[in-house]
Amino acid sequence: MGNSIVEFIKKHAFFILGGVCLVAVGVVYMVSRGPGVAVIRGDDRAAADLYEAADVYTPATAEAPEPMPEVASAPEPSYIIVHIAGAVNSPGVVEIRAGARVNDALELAGGANEYADLTRVNLAAPLRDAMQIIVPAAGEEIEEVFVFADDFNIGGADAAQYGLININIASAAELQTLPSIGRVRAQSIIDFRETHGDFTSVDGLINVPGIGSAILAGIRDLVTVG
Repeated sequence: MGNSIVEFIKKHAFFILGGVCLVAVGVVYMVSRGPGVAVIRGDDRAAADLYEAADVYTPATAEAPEPMPEVASAPEPSYIIVHIAGAVNSPGVVEIRAGARVNDALELAGGANEYADLTRVNLAAPLRDAMQIIVPAAGEEIEEVFVFADDFNIGGADAAQYGLININIASAAELQTLPSIGRVRAQSIIDFRETHGDFTSVDGLINVPGIGSAILAGIRDLVTVG
């Protein structure tokens, strides 16, 4: 029996030795893959991944938010100066927004009075700076309803710019566009200058019959002597 075992070992020694080696390698491999080592390596890898992610992401590399668009401020409205006269309740110089119409200026002048003939006025006409609007009375003869600064036959650059009436050369119709100046006072102004010569200053109107200090104050800024 013993000899048989020895003979068997000798005969199959190569296979037995190979099997032992395989078992030894398996044992070594299983020990190296133990659960404690695997858990530690796994934690280390997770920690390394978090570190790498934190190291890569910085505020400098983050995409900056788009700036808020600037809100454009509304432009300041521009204004013009016009003179409205004739058959209106409050004739005079008014300041009005650019782009306004004749009807807008008429409202600022208190509207037309009971003598006005608005059928002869284009209320939809656009206004221009230094424009004069003359609202005629019914049956009144006037040369023009709309008079512009460059249409006045008056002297001096300032007079042409602001549409002032030159009392030394103005016609009766032009003088009647002034506040409180009707046909009688307009003719008085013409008669006075023909008798005494040209006015040397606007204040000389105080010497015209029918023109007192109140009327002069109301037209002083609307006339010139050229």
